[in-house]
Amino acid sequence: MSDRSTQTSGLTEVAPFTHPPAGQDEVVALLKNDNFKNRLTALSLNPRARQTRIIKNIAIVVQPHQQVSNSKNRRYGGVERIVTSLIEGLLNRNVNVTLYTAKKCLLDCNVIYPIKYFDGEFGQKLDPRQLSTYSRKLRENLETKNFDVVNNHYDPATFVALQGLRIPTITTIHGPATEKNINIFGKFPESYFSAISQAQKYSYSSDMNFLGIGFIHNAIDDSHPFSDNKLDYLFSVSRIEPIKGQKNAIEIAKRCRLNLIIAGNCLDKEYFNEEIRPHLSSDLSQPGEKNKRRDLINNISKFQPNGRSIIYVGEVTEQERDQLMKHAKAFLFPIEVEESFGLVLLEAGIVGTPVIAFNRGAIPEIIEYGKTGFYGNTIDELVEFTKRASEINPANCREHIKLNFGIGRMVENYLQLYRIVAEKNWV
Repeated sequence: MSDRSTQTSGLTEVAPFTHPPAGQDEVVALLKNDNFKNRLTALSLNPRARQTRIIKNIAIVVQPHQQVSNSKNRRYGGVERIVTSLIEGLLNRNVNVTLYTAKKCLLDCNVIYPIKYFDGEFGQKLDPRQLSTYSRKLRENLETKNFDVVNNHYDPATFVALQGLRIPTITTIHGPATEKNINIFGKFPESYFSAISQAQKYSYSSDMNFLGIGFIHNAIDDSHPFSDNKLDYLFSVSRIEPIKGQKNAIEIAKRCRLNLIIAGNCLDKEYFNEEIRPHLSSDLSQPGEKNKRRDLINNISKFQPNGRSIIYVGEVTEQERDQLMKHAKAFLFPIEVEESFGLVLLEAGIVGTPVIAFNRGAIPEIIEYGKTGFYGNTIDELVEFTKRASEINPANCREHIKLNFGIGRMVENYLQLYRIVAEKNWV
Protein backbone atom coordinates (compact mmCIF):
# COMPACT_ATOMS: atom_id res chain seq x y z
CA MET A 1 0.00 0.00 0.00
CA SER A 2 1.29 3.43 -0.84
CA ASP A 3 2.24 5.79 1.96
CA ARG A 4 -0.49 8.41 2.02
CA SER A 5 -0.66 9.27 5.71
CA THR A 6 -1.97 12.57 7.03
CA GLN A 7 -2.40 13.80 10.59
CA THR A 8 -5.93 14.97 11.45
CA SER A 9 -6.97 15.88 15.01
CA GLY A 10 -4.48 13.47 16.48
CA LEU A 11 -5.57 10.73 14.06
CA THR A 12 -3.55 9.15 11.30
CA GLU A 13 -5.66 8.45 8.23
CA VAL A 14 -4.46 6.48 5.26
CA ALA A 15 -6.57 6.79 2.12
CA PRO A 16 -6.38 4.15 -0.35
CA PHE A 17 -34.14 -18.94 16.72
CA THR A 18 -33.77 -18.20 20.02
CA HIS A 19 -33.26 -21.84 21.20
CA PRO A 20 -31.51 -24.74 19.43
CA PRO A 21 -33.18 -27.97 18.36
CA ALA A 22 -33.40 -30.70 20.99
CA GLY A 23 -30.16 -32.49 20.14
CA GLN A 24 -26.77 -31.97 18.52
CA ASP A 25 -27.57 -34.35 15.66
CA GLU A 26 -30.50 -32.17 14.62
CA VAL A 27 -28.30 -29.07 14.69
CA VAL A 28 -25.68 -30.72 12.50
CA ALA A 29 -28.35 -31.92 10.06
CA LEU A 30 -29.81 -28.43 9.75
CA LEU A 31 -26.41 -26.87 9.21
CA LYS A 32 -25.76 -29.20 6.28
CA ASN A 33 -29.10 -28.33 4.69
CA ASP A 34 -28.52 -25.48 2.24
CA ASN A 35 -32.25 -24.98 1.73
CA PHE A 36 -32.66 -24.41 5.47
CA LYS A 37 -29.90 -21.80 5.60
CA ASN A 38 -31.10 -20.05 2.46
CA ARG A 39 -34.70 -19.90 3.72
CA LEU A 40 -33.68 -18.41 7.06
CA THR A 41 -31.46 -15.84 5.42
CA ALA A 42 -34.19 -14.90 2.93
CA LEU A 43 -36.72 -14.50 5.74
CA SER A 44 -34.33 -12.17 7.54
CA LEU A 45 -33.92 -9.88 4.56
CA ASN A 46 -36.54 -7.30 3.66
CA PRO A 47 -37.16 -7.50 -0.13
CA ARG A 48 -37.31 -3.70 -0.33
CA ALA A 49 -33.88 -3.46 1.32
CA ARG A 50 -32.39 -6.01 -1.07
CA GLN A 51 -33.64 -4.08 -4.05
CA THR A 52 -32.72 -0.58 -2.93
CA ARG A 53 -30.11 -0.78 -0.18
CA ILE A 54 -26.67 -1.21 -1.73
CA ILE A 55 -23.80 -1.72 0.67
CA LYS A 56 -20.84 0.31 -0.57
CA ASN A 57 -19.06 1.74 2.48
CA ILE A 58 -18.06 -0.48 5.41
CA ALA A 59 -15.93 0.21 8.48
CA ILE A 60 -14.20 -2.74 10.12
CA VAL A 61 -12.83 -2.46 13.65
CA VAL A 62 -10.31 -4.95 15.01
CA GLN A 63 -8.52 -5.29 18.31
CA PRO A 64 -5.88 -2.56 18.11
CA HIS A 65 -2.93 -4.93 18.59
CA GLN A 66 -3.94 -7.18 15.69
CA GLN A 67 -2.11 -6.77 12.39
CA VAL A 68 -4.18 -7.29 9.26
CA SER A 69 -1.88 -8.62 6.56
CA ASN A 70 -1.91 -10.94 3.55
CA SER A 71 1.76 -11.87 3.88
CA LYS A 72 2.37 -15.63 3.77
CA ASN A 73 5.02 -15.16 6.45
CA ARG A 74 2.66 -13.43 8.87
CA ARG A 75 2.54 -14.61 12.44
CA TYR A 76 -0.25 -16.96 13.42
CA GLY A 77 -3.57 -15.28 14.34
CA GLY A 78 -7.03 -16.53 13.40
CA VAL A 79 -9.05 -13.32 13.73
CA GLU A 80 -6.49 -11.37 11.72
CA ARG A 81 -6.64 -13.90 8.88
CA ILE A 82 -10.44 -13.91 8.76
CA VAL A 83 -10.58 -10.11 8.73
CA THR A 84 -7.93 -10.03 6.00
CA SER A 85 -9.95 -12.41 3.84
CA LEU A 86 -13.16 -10.47 4.50
CA ILE A 87 -11.61 -7.13 3.56
CA GLU A 88 -10.04 -8.51 0.37
CA GLY A 89 -13.34 -10.13 -0.59
CA LEU A 90 -15.27 -6.91 -0.04
CA LEU A 91 -12.75 -4.91 -2.03
CA ASN A 92 -13.07 -7.40 -4.89
CA ARG A 93 -16.83 -6.69 -4.85
CA ASN A 94 -16.20 -2.95 -5.16
CA VAL A 95 -17.12 -2.22 -1.56
CA ASN A 96 -15.16 0.61 0.06
CA VAL A 97 -13.57 -0.67 3.26
CA THR A 98 -12.04 1.38 6.05
CA LEU A 99 -10.08 -0.46 8.72
CA TYR A 100 -9.60 0.89 12.25
CA THR A 101 -6.50 -0.49 13.97
CA ALA A 102 -3.30 0.54 15.74
CA LYS A 103 -1.01 -1.86 13.87
CA LYS A 104 0.33 -1.05 10.42
CA CYS A 105 -1.97 -2.51 7.79
CA LEU A 106 -0.57 -4.03 4.61
CA LEU A 107 -3.83 -4.20 2.64
CA ASP A 108 -4.94 -1.76 -0.04
CA CYS A 109 -7.94 -0.42 1.88
CA ASN A 110 -8.50 2.84 3.72
CA VAL A 111 -6.94 2.73 7.18
CA ILE A 112 -7.52 4.97 10.18
CA TYR A 113 -5.20 4.78 13.16
CA PRO A 114 -6.97 6.33 16.19
CA ILE A 115 -3.58 6.38 17.91
CA LYS A 116 -0.08 6.26 16.49
CA TYR A 117 1.28 2.94 15.23
CA PHE A 118 1.52 0.33 17.96
CA ASP A 119 4.74 -1.57 17.30
CA GLY A 120 4.47 -4.20 20.04
CA GLU A 121 5.52 -7.80 19.43
CA PHE A 122 3.05 -10.34 18.09
CA GLY A 123 0.47 -11.05 20.81
CA GLN A 124 1.45 -8.01 22.87
CA LYS A 125 -1.56 -5.87 23.73
CA LEU A 126 -2.06 -2.21 24.53
CA ASP A 127 -1.93 -1.23 28.18
CA PRO A 128 -5.21 0.00 29.78
CA ARG A 129 -4.34 3.66 29.25
CA GLN A 130 -3.54 3.12 25.56
CA LEU A 131 -6.69 1.06 25.06
CA SER A 132 -8.83 3.73 26.69
CA THR A 133 -7.35 6.41 24.43
CA TYR A 134 -7.76 4.20 21.37
CA SER A 135 -11.42 3.48 22.16
CA ARG A 136 -12.22 7.15 22.80
CA LYS A 137 -10.60 8.39 19.59
CA LEU A 138 -12.15 5.53 17.64
CA ARG A 139 -15.58 6.69 18.77
CA GLU A 140 -14.84 10.35 18.07
CA ASN A 141 -13.72 9.59 14.52
CA LEU A 142 -16.63 7.32 13.69
CA GLU A 143 -19.05 10.04 14.78
CA THR A 144 -17.79 12.13 11.86
CA LYS A 145 -18.25 9.40 9.23
CA ASN A 146 -21.14 8.12 7.13
CA PHE A 147 -20.49 4.40 6.74
CA ASP A 148 -23.32 2.08 5.78
CA VAL A 149 -22.33 -0.32 8.59
CA VAL A 150 -19.62 -0.68 11.21
CA ASN A 151 -18.48 -4.27 11.80
CA ASN A 152 -16.64 -4.65 15.10
CA HIS A 153 -14.64 -7.85 15.41
CA TYR A 154 -14.96 -9.08 18.95
CA ASP A 155 -13.03 -6.82 21.29
CA PRO A 156 -15.21 -6.00 24.35
CA ALA A 157 -13.46 -2.65 24.91
CA THR A 158 -14.16 -1.34 21.42
CA PHE A 159 -17.63 -2.87 21.62
CA VAL A 160 -18.50 -0.66 24.60
CA ALA A 161 -17.08 2.40 22.84
CA LEU A 162 -19.37 1.81 19.86
CA GLN A 163 -22.63 1.70 21.82
CA GLY A 164 -25.23 4.25 20.75
CA LEU A 165 -23.28 5.11 17.63
CA ARG A 166 -25.30 6.85 14.93
CA ILE A 167 -24.03 4.38 12.31
CA PRO A 168 -25.58 0.87 12.26
CA THR A 169 -23.15 -1.42 14.05
CA ILE A 170 -22.77 -5.18 14.46
CA THR A 171 -20.20 -7.13 16.46
CA THR A 172 -18.78 -10.42 15.22
CA ILE A 173 -17.93 -12.47 18.30
CA HIS A 174 -14.82 -14.57 17.74
CA GLY A 175 -14.20 -15.59 21.34
CA PRO A 176 -15.76 -18.07 23.77
CA ALA A 177 -18.62 -17.34 26.12
CA THR A 178 -16.47 -16.43 29.11
CA GLU A 179 -18.08 -14.84 32.14
CA LYS A 180 -16.45 -11.52 31.20
CA ASN A 181 -17.77 -11.59 27.63
CA ILE A 182 -21.26 -12.63 28.66
CA ASN A 183 -21.44 -9.86 31.25
CA ILE A 184 -20.20 -7.14 28.88
CA PHE A 185 -22.22 -8.12 25.82
CA GLY A 186 -25.29 -8.87 27.90
CA LYS A 187 -25.47 -5.30 29.22
CA PHE A 188 -26.48 -4.01 25.79
CA PRO A 189 -29.59 -5.94 24.67
CA GLU A 190 -30.21 -3.57 21.74
CA SER A 191 -26.82 -4.32 20.16
CA TYR A 192 -26.52 -6.57 17.12
CA PHE A 193 -24.30 -9.66 17.09
CA SER A 194 -23.14 -12.42 14.80
CA ALA A 195 -21.39 -15.58 16.00
CA ILE A 196 -18.91 -17.68 14.03
CA SER A 197 -20.73 -20.98 14.60
CA GLN A 198 -24.07 -22.34 15.68
CA ALA A 199 -22.48 -23.81 18.81
CA GLN A 200 -20.93 -20.50 19.78
CA LYS A 201 -24.20 -18.65 19.30
CA TYR A 202 -26.02 -20.97 21.70
CA SER A 203 -23.24 -20.69 24.29
CA TYR A 204 -24.15 -17.02 24.75
CA SER A 205 -27.30 -15.61 26.31
CA SER A 206 -30.54 -16.14 24.39
CA ASP A 207 -31.34 -12.48 25.18
CA MET A 208 -28.54 -11.27 22.89
CA ASN A 209 -29.68 -9.94 19.53
CA PHE A 210 -28.14 -12.28 16.93
CA LEU A 211 -29.20 -11.24 13.43
CA GLY A 212 -30.04 -13.40 10.42
CA ILE A 213 -29.42 -17.06 11.23
CA GLY A 214 -27.13 -15.84 13.99
CA PHE A 215 -23.74 -16.91 12.73
CA ILE A 216 -21.37 -16.84 9.78
CA HIS A 217 -18.80 -19.58 9.53
CA ASN A 218 -15.17 -18.62 9.05
CA ALA A 219 -13.51 -19.48 5.75
CA ILE A 220 -10.25 -20.24 4.01
CA ASP A 221 -8.98 -19.75 0.46
CA ASP A 222 -8.00 -22.71 -1.70
CA SER A 223 -4.48 -21.51 -2.50
CA HIS A 224 -3.03 -23.75 0.20
CA PRO A 225 -1.06 -26.71 -1.23
CA PHE A 226 -2.75 -30.11 -1.34
CA SER A 227 -1.05 -33.47 -0.86
CA ASP A 228 -2.28 -37.03 -0.74
CA ASN A 229 1.22 -38.21 0.21
CA LYS A 230 0.62 -38.92 3.90
CA LEU A 231 3.58 -39.89 6.03
CA ASP A 232 4.12 -41.73 9.29
CA TYR A 233 3.52 -38.81 11.65
CA LEU A 234 0.69 -36.94 13.34
CA PHE A 235 0.55 -33.17 13.62
CA SER A 236 -0.63 -30.76 16.31
CA VAL A 237 -0.54 -26.97 15.95
CA SER A 238 -2.00 -24.39 18.35
CA ARG A 239 -0.97 -22.29 21.29
CA ILE A 240 0.78 -24.39 23.92
CA GLU A 241 -1.59 -24.35 26.89
CA PRO A 242 -3.74 -26.94 28.70
CA ILE A 243 -7.02 -26.20 26.90
CA LYS A 244 -5.42 -26.98 23.53
CA GLY A 245 -4.75 -30.58 24.54
CA GLN A 246 -1.13 -31.18 23.51
CA LYS A 247 -0.86 -33.59 26.46
CA ASN A 248 -3.74 -35.59 24.95
CA ALA A 249 -2.08 -35.54 21.51
CA ILE A 250 1.09 -37.05 22.99
CA GLU A 251 -0.89 -39.85 24.62
CA ILE A 252 -2.71 -40.61 21.37
CA ALA A 253 0.53 -40.69 19.37
CA LYS A 254 2.24 -42.98 21.87
CA ARG A 255 -0.68 -45.40 22.04
CA CYS A 256 -0.84 -45.50 18.23
CA ARG A 257 2.95 -45.90 18.03
CA LEU A 258 3.17 -42.96 15.63
CA ASN A 259 5.48 -39.97 15.40
CA LEU A 260 4.14 -36.58 16.46
CA ILE A 261 5.20 -33.07 15.45
CA ILE A 262 3.95 -30.29 17.72
CA ALA A 263 3.95 -26.63 16.66
CA GLY A 264 2.73 -23.49 18.35
CA ASN A 265 3.62 -20.50 20.48
CA CYS A 266 4.25 -21.49 24.11
CA LEU A 267 1.88 -19.47 26.30
CA ASP A 268 2.07 -21.67 29.40
CA LYS A 269 5.69 -22.49 30.19
CA GLU A 270 4.79 -24.45 33.31
CA TYR A 271 2.46 -26.70 31.32
CA PHE A 272 5.09 -27.12 28.63
CA ASN A 273 7.87 -27.98 31.07
CA GLU A 274 5.76 -30.41 33.10
CA GLU A 275 3.53 -32.06 30.51
CA ILE A 276 5.23 -31.67 27.13
CA ARG A 277 9.00 -31.36 27.45
CA PRO A 278 9.55 -34.68 29.29
CA HIS A 279 8.10 -36.55 26.30
CA LEU A 280 10.08 -34.75 23.58
CA SER A 281 12.74 -36.51 21.58
CA SER A 282 13.72 -33.15 20.03
CA ASP A 283 13.02 -29.50 20.85
CA LEU A 284 13.81 -27.68 17.63
CA SER A 285 12.53 -24.37 18.96
CA GLN A 286 15.86 -23.75 20.68
CA PRO A 287 18.18 -21.13 19.07
CA GLY A 288 20.90 -23.71 18.43
CA GLU A 289 18.50 -25.94 16.48
CA LYS A 290 17.55 -23.50 13.72
CA ASN A 291 19.27 -25.47 10.94
CA LYS A 292 17.72 -28.79 12.01
CA ARG A 293 14.31 -27.13 12.26
CA ARG A 294 14.62 -25.61 8.79
CA ASP A 295 15.76 -28.92 7.29
CA LEU A 296 12.92 -30.84 8.94
CA ILE A 297 10.22 -28.50 7.64
CA ASN A 298 11.68 -28.01 4.17
CA ASN A 299 12.27 -31.74 3.68
CA ILE A 300 9.28 -33.10 5.56
CA SER A 301 8.27 -35.20 2.55
CA LYS A 302 11.40 -37.30 3.27
CA PHE A 303 10.70 -37.57 7.00
CA GLN A 304 12.31 -40.74 8.38
CA PRO A 305 12.81 -40.45 12.15
CA ASN A 306 14.74 -42.92 14.24
CA GLY A 307 12.14 -44.80 16.24
CA ARG A 308 8.98 -43.06 17.46
CA SER A 309 9.69 -39.37 17.80
CA ILE A 310 7.87 -36.47 19.44
CA ILE A 311 9.26 -33.22 18.04
CA TYR A 312 8.48 -29.63 19.01
CA VAL A 313 9.25 -27.01 16.36
CA GLY A 314 7.94 -23.89 18.11
CA GLU A 315 5.82 -21.23 16.47
CA VAL A 316 5.33 -21.57 12.71
CA THR A 317 4.45 -19.30 9.82
CA GLU A 318 1.52 -20.05 7.55
CA GLN A 319 3.82 -21.58 4.94
CA GLU A 320 5.56 -23.76 7.52
CA ARG A 321 2.24 -24.90 8.93
CA ASP A 322 0.98 -25.91 5.49
CA GLN A 323 4.20 -27.81 4.80
CA LEU A 324 3.90 -29.84 8.01
CA MET A 325 0.13 -30.24 7.81
CA LYS A 326 -0.18 -31.51 4.25
CA HIS A 327 1.97 -34.62 4.77
CA ALA A 328 0.59 -35.60 8.20
CA LYS A 329 -1.32 -38.84 8.53
CA ALA A 330 -3.83 -36.93 10.64
CA PHE A 331 -4.24 -33.64 12.47
CA LEU A 332 -4.94 -34.10 16.18
CA PHE A 333 -7.32 -31.67 17.88
CA PRO A 334 -8.09 -33.16 21.33
CA ILE A 335 -8.97 -29.83 22.94
CA GLU A 336 -10.23 -29.36 26.51
CA VAL A 337 -12.69 -26.55 25.79
CA GLU A 338 -15.91 -25.96 23.87
CA GLU A 339 -14.49 -24.76 20.56
CA SER A 340 -16.09 -21.59 19.12
CA PHE A 341 -15.01 -22.56 15.62
CA GLY A 342 -11.53 -23.97 15.05
CA LEU A 343 -10.04 -22.30 11.97
CA VAL A 344 -7.19 -24.80 12.08
CA LEU A 345 -9.69 -27.50 11.08
CA LEU A 346 -10.14 -25.70 7.76
CA GLU A 347 -6.37 -25.41 7.44
CA ALA A 348 -6.11 -29.18 7.82
CA GLY A 349 -8.91 -30.01 5.43
CA ILE A 350 -7.85 -27.68 2.63
CA VAL A 351 -4.45 -29.42 2.36
CA GLY A 352 -6.11 -32.85 2.47
CA THR A 353 -5.39 -33.95 6.03
CA PRO A 354 -8.09 -35.72 8.11
CA VAL A 355 -8.94 -34.41 11.58
CA ILE A 356 -9.23 -36.42 14.78
CA ALA A 357 -10.92 -34.34 17.48
CA PHE A 358 -12.98 -34.34 20.63
CA ASN A 359 -16.67 -33.72 19.99
CA ARG A 360 -16.79 -30.27 21.54
CA GLY A 361 -18.40 -27.00 20.49
CA ALA A 362 -18.43 -26.40 16.74
CA ILE A 363 -16.44 -29.51 15.79
CA PRO A 364 -19.45 -31.36 14.24
CA GLU A 365 -20.27 -28.28 12.15
CA ILE A 366 -16.91 -28.49 10.42
CA ILE A 367 -15.90 -32.15 10.28
CA GLU A 368 -17.99 -34.48 8.14
CA TYR A 369 -17.82 -37.60 10.26
CA GLY A 370 -16.23 -40.54 8.49
CA LYS A 371 -15.54 -38.50 5.35
CA THR A 372 -13.15 -35.74 6.45
CA GLY A 373 -12.26 -37.04 9.88
CA PHE A 374 -13.65 -38.41 13.14
CA TYR A 375 -14.73 -36.97 16.47
CA GLY A 376 -15.37 -38.73 19.75
CA ASN A 377 -15.73 -38.21 23.47
CA THR A 378 -12.80 -40.11 25.00
CA ILE A 379 -9.09 -40.62 24.44
CA ASP A 380 -9.79 -44.30 23.77
CA GLU A 381 -12.12 -43.35 20.93
CA LEU A 382 -9.63 -40.91 19.44
CA VAL A 383 -6.89 -43.56 19.55
CA GLU A 384 -9.08 -45.92 17.53
CA PHE A 385 -10.07 -43.16 15.11
CA THR A 386 -6.41 -42.23 14.58
CA LYS A 387 -5.70 -45.81 13.59
CA ARG A 388 -8.43 -45.44 10.96
CA ALA A 389 -7.13 -42.17 9.52
CA SER A 390 -6.04 -43.87 6.29
CA GLU A 391 -9.73 -44.58 5.55
CA ILE A 392 -10.21 -40.87 4.81
CA ASN A 393 -9.67 -39.77 1.22
CA PRO A 394 -7.55 -36.56 1.26
CA ALA A 395 -9.40 -35.26 -1.81
CA ASN A 396 -12.69 -35.43 0.09
CA CYS A 397 -11.21 -33.31 2.86
CA ARG A 398 -10.25 -30.56 0.45
CA GLU A 399 -13.51 -30.60 -1.51
CA HIS A 400 -15.58 -30.43 1.67
CA ILE A 401 -13.76 -27.28 2.78
CA LYS A 402 -13.90 -25.64 -0.65
CA LEU A 403 -17.62 -26.31 -0.94
CA ASN A 404 -18.71 -25.28 2.55
CA PHE A 405 -16.06 -22.88 3.84
CA GLY A 406 -14.87 -20.87 0.85
CA ILE A 407 -13.99 -17.18 1.11
CA GLY A 408 -16.61 -16.18 -1.47
CA ARG A 409 -19.39 -17.78 0.53
CA MET A 410 -18.29 -16.06 3.75
CA VAL A 411 -18.05 -12.64 2.10
CA GLU A 412 -21.51 -12.95 0.54
CA ASN A 413 -22.91 -13.95 3.93
CA TYR A 414 -21.37 -10.86 5.50
CA LEU A 415 -22.83 -8.66 2.78
CA GLN A 416 -26.25 -10.14 3.49
CA LEU A 417 -25.72 -9.50 7.18
CA TYR A 418 -24.73 -5.87 6.51
CA ARG A 419 -27.95 -5.40 4.53
CA ILE A 420 -29.95 -6.69 7.49
CA VAL A 421 -28.18 -4.31 9.85
CA ALA A 422 -28.60 -1.35 7.50
CA GLU A 423 -32.29 -2.14 6.96
CA LYS A 424 -32.98 -2.15 10.69
CA ASN A 425 -31.57 1.38 10.94
CA TRP A 426 -32.71 2.71 7.60
CA VAL A 427 -35.52 5.23 7.45
